[in-house]
Amino acid sequence: MTTTHFDTAARDWDQRPMSLQLAAVAPCMLAQLPLSPTDHVLDFGAGTGLLATQIAPLVAHVTALDTSAAMLDVLRGKGHANITTHCGDIFAGLPGHYHAIVSCMALHHVADVGALMQVFADALHSGGRIALVDLYAEDGSFHGDNAAKGVQHLGFAPEALQALAEQAGLRDIGFREILRLQHRNGRDYPLFLMTGRKP
Repeated sequence: MTTTHFDTAARDWDQRPMSLQLAAVAPCMLAQLPLSPTDHVLDFGAGTGLLATQIAPLVAHVTALDTSAAMLDVLRGKGHANITTHCGDIFAGLPGHYHAIVSCMALHHVADVGALMQVFADALHSGGRIALVDLYAEDGSFHGDNAAKGVQHLGFAPEALQALAEQAGLRDIGFREILRLQHRNGRDYPLFLMTGRKP
């Protein structure tokens, strides 16, 4: 992920029209993700806490992982006692194991999504769940300057992601469209919610 783009944008990130639309993701996700007050949750690519801040009141602890220190600084400033920020690359190791792993619009920044699914599976407790939101396959027009923004994939075909998740040992993989983002270019881009569990 190109840290400079996200570090530069961090201060005003939550006020962007796209971020305001993405605020609708958490309630849609939570309707499909059973959580318990004793759960520990990992938010991968947490940014300024779009998901983490809405999940935190429902669980024991959220670990917010991101490669942008500036984005995590904004999240820490929101003052949630049970959110711990972790700045680093997920492939360098995780600080714990989790009952759920969530993510919103981060998968397309990871070159090796198969390896990422394996890290997720390894980091989940037995019975743990994933709830991942990203773009369906698109033509590259969503970000525009894809290289500058660290884009590795122009969205995803669900069947390809499902195969990678199943290779990693995850089961009951499901997809549903949960939101259509209205872009300043006049187009709508559908987002999927991918769910699954570790046996």
